[in-house]
Amino acid sequence: MEQRQAMLEDLSEEAFLAWRHHPVTRAVRLFLTDYGESIEQRMLGQWRAGTITLAQEHEARGRAALAAEMAELRWAAMRAFYGDVPERKETGNA
Repeated sequence: MEQRQAMLEDLSEEAFLAWRHHPVTRAVRLFLTDYGESIEQRMLGQWRAGTITLAQEHEARGRAALAAEMAELRWAAMRAFYGDVPERKETGNA
């Protein structure tokens, strides 16, 4: 965990925001949104048919929630998860 915290210290919020707008990241975010919605639609179909078990419902709800959370990942959430690591130290002459 310490190694990941150190890695996060080397990143800036600007770098994270640039990553969020990268074409590959945008495609992955769209996929995650569509994936979560497809899980919900599949489960709704099974619910209507009466073929879903409680365990399947719980798993599907968790997977859809995780996909939505990852699609909307925020810089503050990453920092909070790792204990709000210090901001990146800028190097240069001031």
